[in-house]
Amino acid sequence: MWGHEIPEIMGLDVTETDLPALAARAGFAAEEFRQQIRQLKQHVKMDVLEHSNGTWEIVYGPSYTDKHSPIPQPVTEENVGGLHDFAMPGWERYSTWGWEEGLGHFYAQIIHNSDDRDATPRIWITPPRYVVRTIDELAQVIADEIAPYEPIRVPASIIKMYMTKPSLSR
Repeated sequence: MWGHEIPEIMGLDVTETDLPALAARAGFAAEEFRQQIRQLKQHVKMDVLEHSNGTWEIVYGPSYTDKHSPIPQPVTEENVGGLHDFAMPGWERYSTWGWEEGLGHFYAQIIHNSDDRDATPRIWITPPRYVVRTIDELAQVIADEIAPYEPIRVPASIIKMYMTKPSLSR
């Protein structure tokens, strides 16, 4: 179904109307089945999220179940290498940043989610205008550049958090 790549995180949505039938198949009353599901997450690496609309979301996958998988680490200046997603809501679909190894500086291409992914990025952070040498500097430049597009100015510390949080997709 997925070829050679198994999704890192998988999930199952169970509606309130599905629960009685599933409970009956498992030999439980509906409320007893709900309790079993709630307790299961104490023994299995998964999350059970009960949404206000009655849907239960069961989240699992290699990042929850593979005991040998390394836990993703935050990006730091010591391990920055490669291309990284900029995971800030509203900008996370297409925006990237990274380190130019041979040139010794950071760069970013910041594209709003409402923009066409093939369009020129709204914000380019590259030399000669910007020669950024640290993640903190890059976070500050991004904060300054996206300020006109945000209803409230986002502090550089929050930008850095969205830049460096561990990725579950790569």
